[in-house]
Amino acid sequence: QGAAWRESLGRYERFVCEHSDRRVLLLELGVGEMTPGIITLPFWSMTAKLPDAHLLSVNISGGSAPLQLGSKAGAIQADLGALLSAARTAKVFKPPCQSL
Repeated sequence: QGAAWRESLGRYERFVCEHSDRRVLLLELGVGEMTPGIITLPFWSMTAKLPDAHLLSVNISGGSAPLQLGSKAGAIQADLGALLSAARTAKVFKPPCQSL
């Protein structure tokens, strides 16, 4: 972990600190399972700790939201490219399988 990583971490921590009392939507887009400590677990923790934070996970392999987060978290199984393309063209997107 070099200087660039530490600078990014500092920006991230400042953002979290400055927005911890606001409504925050954490988007976990296409995150794999190889390094959960970098994105997934911190997002779960923030969603649990911050009163107005919510988490939405979108993953082609079927993401999941921890049950303990209740209605503060949801997951959509979808191809992220198709989802973003539909959003850009303002089409209604219907994922093949959805769990919230």
